[in-house]
Amino acid sequence: MSDRVGVGAMRLYADLPTRRFGQLLGDLAVLVLVYLAVRLGIAAHDKVAALAGPGRNAEGAARRLQGQLHGVAGDIDNTPVVGGALAKPFLALSGASRDLASEAQAYQDAVAHLALFTGVLVTAVPVLLLLFVWLPKRVGWVVEASAAQRLVRGGPAAADLLAVRALARQPLRRLAGLGPEVVAGWKAGDLAATESLARLELDELGLRPWPRRPSAPAAVDGP
Repeated sequence: MSDRVGVGAMRLYADLPTRRFGQLLGDLAVLVLVYLAVRLGIAAHDKVAALAGPGRNAEGAARRLQGQLHGVAGDIDNTPVVGGALAKPFLALSGASRDLASEAQAYQDAVAHLALFTGVLVTAVPVLLLLFVWLPKRVGWVVEASAAQRLVRGGPAAADLLAVRALARQPLRRLAGLGPEVVAGWKAGDLAATESLARLELDELGLRPWPRRPSAPAAVDGP
C-alpha cells in the first residue's frame, strides 16, 4: 500500500457497529426534538393568533355599522332644507365607526406580530440550545474521524501521528494496559508497537484500523 495519504470523503459515521448505532440514534433523537420544537412553536403561534378573533369581530361589526350610518346619512342629506344638518350626526357616528374599525385592525396586526414572535421564540430557544450542545461534538467527531481515516488510508507507515496523539491524550490506564514495552518499542521505531498505540485513537473514534500485521513465525531450531 502506498505511503501517500490521499484526501478521502468526509466521515459521517463510525465503522464499529456499536459506535455507529449510538451516532445514528443521537442524530435521530436530535431530528425528533427539532421536529417537536417546531410543532410546539406552531402551536404557540396558533394559540396567540387566536386572540385576534375578537378584533376581527369588532372590525367587521364596525365596518358594517359605518356603512349603514353612511347610507342613512346619505338618505337624510337628500331631505330638503334640513337634510344637511340632520345628516351630520350620522356622518360623525360613521366616522367614529371607521376609527373603531381601524383600531380593531391595528389590534389584529399587533396580535399577528406577537404570534409570530412567540412561535419563533418557542421554536428557536430549544433548537439553539440543542444544537449548542450537540453540534460542536458531532462536527468535531466528523473532522477528527475524517482526518484519522485519511491516515488509515495511508497505511501502517502513517500510524506514527496517531501514536503520538495517543501518547499525548489517552488516559494512563489505557496506555498502561498496553504495557511499557509498547512505548519502548515505539521509541525504538517498532512498527507493531506504533500500530498498537495508533489503534487506541482509532478505537476511540470507532474506526477500523488497517489489518494487523502478521507476527513473524518463530524460528525453528535445527536438529
